[in-house]
Amino acid sequence: MLAPSFDEAVRLLHSRVNLEALQNFSPSEMEGRLGLLRHLLDSFGLTAGKGPETQYRTIHVAGTKGKGSTCAMVESILRTQGYRVGRYTSPHLYCFTERLMVDAVPCPRDEFAELFFSVSERIEPSTMQSLTYFELLTLLAFFYFAQKQVDVAVLETGLGGRLDATNLCQSDVAVITSISYDHTEQLGPTLADIATEKSGIIKSGIPVVTTALHPEPLTVIRNKAQSAGSPLFVLGEHFFVRQTMPHYAFRYETKSPVFPVDAMFDNLSLSMPGKHQIQNAAAAISSVLLLHQENAAFDDNKIRSALRNASLPLRLEIIRPCETSPTFVFDGAHNQASMQELVQTLAEMFPNRRLLLIFGASLGKDILGMFSEIADRFEHIILTQSSTSHRRFPPQELRAMLAVPDSNVAVREDCQAAWEQCVSMAGRNDVICVAGSLYLAAELRTRVPV
Repeated sequence: MLAPSFDEAVRLLHSRVNLEALQNFSPSEMEGRLGLLRHLLDSFGLTAGKGPETQYRTIHVAGTKGKGSTCAMVESILRTQGYRVGRYTSPHLYCFTERLMVDAVPCPRDEFAELFFSVSERIEPSTMQSLTYFELLTLLAFFYFAQKQVDVAVLETGLGGRLDATNLCQSDVAVITSISYDHTEQLGPTLADIATEKSGIIKSGIPVVTTALHPEPLTVIRNKAQSAGSPLFVLGEHFFVRQTMPHYAFRYETKSPVFPVDAMFDNLSLSMPGKHQIQNAAAAISSVLLLHQENAAFDDNKIRSALRNASLPLRLEIIRPCETSPTFVFDGAHNQASMQELVQTLAEMFPNRRLLLIFGASLGKDILGMFSEIADRFEHIILTQSSTSHRRFPPQELRAMLAVPDSNVAVREDCQAAWEQCVSMAGRNDVICVAGSLYLAAELRTRVPV
């Protein structure tokens, strides 16, 4: 008997409707989908009446920005404490198996093929045909983590939270990171609308951690937690961070009775730079303490090591291949708030250095908002597009939207040509940043040796 084919699994997976590649779907199209997925999980129960998502503890993470970084930090902390950890995040950069991680290792291709066919063969053909790309991958993640007998699963929502396929999980802690404008066509035009969708991951009686400090979304999150009878823990009210020297070193602290666990971790530092990452780290630490509040005696040195080693590609990833090379910064910033954080961090880390930007964007993004942050921050900007994304925004149209003199801007249809031009312009003390699109950053990241 032939072994299940990975290539055939890929073909069947890619034949699913992929909402990540669409811009014109509405939330109403997703209403009722969780009921179908719940039926599938229950019918596949590994034990009587219990689906695979009940076989491990779960930390569920939603938010506009910082979800992926927070998940990576949670995973790193738990692993240093000896736990076996599954992590489900999106989007992937190079292969979708990156979305299904166990102890930071992507699902091997042969295991994915076996998993795919063992699950899909149990699903009625008509139902299988109706599943979206993300729904099917989420079901596979639930099963994979159960098969691998993980202790904890860390799940990142795909879009929103209330109707997201990951919301089928049996969460032990919910985390809501910062809220800003993104996917407004699907989630709503206001921060309150967006927060309503994100806070849909709050489940009855389950503790909630948030770093969403803007009054509008925070009010929504408070009301949702209160109505669900879920204890809410807010940065600056129930757990605290204080930045110390050098840059991005900090202290984390809690005090009872406002937080269930007394904790203080000093001299913490991160491999992912930026003040916003300190907030993500605070959310990660808090969620782990709450998950294990009955036995939260964590080793300080292990916490420090975990945060120092936690990393996520293309989150302010800084590379300098050699002493004669410019410094490269790759970041997935794709809305105004994340672009603002990027340029602030670049100014802090590289004062008095010449900054050059390769910029591309996806359809449906707040391009004018991003341009308002970058227009006077870079000496030269090259507008381009990813060759791999079906949602790429034409660079000539980007040029018409960017209010920067022609002498400071170039347009290149081919991102590889944009790369070559930018590198040829840069000296050893210059900084080349690639941002605006995670797809563009991922594609050009391959041009720099590890």
